[in-house]
Amino acid sequence: MKVYIFNPENDLALADGKPGYTAPASARQMRHDLYWLPKWWADEGDVVWDGQERLALQPGDEIRPWGWSPALVHELREAGVADEFLPGDEEMDRLRRLSHRRTAVEALRRLAEDGVAEGFRCGESRLCGSAEEAMAQPRSLLKAPWSSSGKGLMMSDATGAEGWCRRVLRQQGSIVAERPLRKLADFALLFQLDGMGGVTYRGLSLFHTNEQGAYTGNWLAPEGEKLQWLMQYVPPQPLMEIRRWWEAYLTRFDYKGPLGVDMMLAEEGICPCIEINWRMTMGHVAQLLTEQGHRGKLLVHYIYGQYCAEVEAFS
Repeated sequence: MKVYIFNPENDLALADGKPGYTAPASARQMRHDLYWLPKWWADEGDVVWDGQERLALQPGDEIRPWGWSPALVHELREAGVADEFLPGDEEMDRLRRLSHRRTAVEALRRLAEDGVAEGFRCGESRLCGSAEEAMAQPRSLLKAPWSSSGKGLMMSDATGAEGWCRRVLRQQGSIVAERPLRKLADFALLFQLDGMGGVTYRGLSLFHTNEQGAYTGNWLAPEGEKLQWLMQYVPPQPLMEIRRWWEAYLTRFDYKGPLGVDMMLAEEGICPCIEINWRMTMGHVAQLLTEQGHRGKLLVHYIYGQYCAEVEAFS
């Protein structure tokens, strides 16, 4: 039996890093309203946990959350789950370090050094240890090291940016500064890692965000159609170079589970690493739905005071 858990507050819980973390009301509501989401891909006999019931697991059972954090480990212990089913402190520390944006900054630097998609690649980022360093450029997009779905972002020329920087530095120790890009589309490459150096490519994700950067939906379509759409703007060769580079690069990590690398198609070219998500993503959900035969859009709304998720078929 597998126990699936939709805990969309995972990135915020990792940022806090403490077992007793309490998510903001909006994140708690999303988890409550959409706890059922894994029913779309769970098998008969599996459990989709609503966070309320006690869990009695047997040898061979497996917990598959949206993502792991010390807060979720604590929550599951409180629900009666034995430590044998849970990641230990060392594994949680390692996952938290991987989830820091420095991992994405380093990957983007390595992509440039290796000359991947030369002539098509764009994007610059750096890890800053002071507000002065973060705001040194005339205009930068500033990011908290751990943040979630459009949160933890600030433009360096915005009112209050310096105070925001100092607050993030106190809480998280550093800030990432990026050169702003003129976005055409968001996309991602999806992978599954086995924890022993094995990397499986799962597919391409074309997704949408609102003006604040929060996720709103995914395109449900075969791989070829998604690739064909991207090829309106860029030839296939640099896209394949980027995919092959990530397939090789990810073998060095001992992480086990789903992983998504967010990228951007911009007027300047392709940014091959905006963010690395060491967890389940809505792109993975869209891929699973596509494999079930769905075509159209996966949409997430906040309407009439409630979060909703639905598949909208192409007419």
